[in-house]
Amino acid sequence: EQIKQMAGRIRKMVLEILYYAKSRELVYETVEIEKMAQKAAEDAMAIAIKKGTRLKLDIAPSLGTIQVDPNWIHATLVNFLENAIDACIYDRSKKNHLAKFDVFEKSPNQICFIIKDNGMGMDQETKEKMFTLFFTSKGSQGTGLGLFIANRVICQHGGLIEVDSEPGKGSCFKITLPRKKPDLFPIVSFP
Repeated sequence: EQIKQMAGRIRKMVLEILYYAKSRELVYETVEIEKMAQKAAEDAMAIAIKKGTRLKLDIAPSLGTIQVDPNWIHATLVNFLENAIDACIYDRSKKNHLAKFDVFEKSPNQICFIIKDNGMGMDQETKEKMFTLFFTSKGSQGTGLGLFIANRVICQHGGLIEVDSEPGKGSCFKITLPRKKPDLFPIVSFP
């Protein structure tokens, strides 16, 4: 079991390094928002159950479609959900941990994905560094690539990530994406 987990972490790290190492042109598709969010939640739910944390999904009705690279947005959403689950299990001061995933229309042209947890929260220094390459608050359990790449993917889609967090109170990540493919955003080249 431990070997499987290590192999999974190594595979994930290699994929993240490959993504980081080259310029990435997104492959946009028009996808149903509800299905995309449900799939990300399903993948994260298996992890939440295994780690003893609850995950609650709330998707507003009739959201329609969004133009994104579904593979990278899926991986990004799952990364944020996994981080919320991890923040809950690392917080040993509470027993009833909950990660929430809310999806709704912010405006006719924008979709909002909110990932919130009641885990350990972050101090100001962690909030300032969290999107920095190789920064991790998970010690040997983290690669320091997940949030860095997630931030790049959201920016490349013309989106925005807002973070609200306090130590001991949990964190809230608000990801806003344009409903349609942005025409004015160049391919992001990674140094």
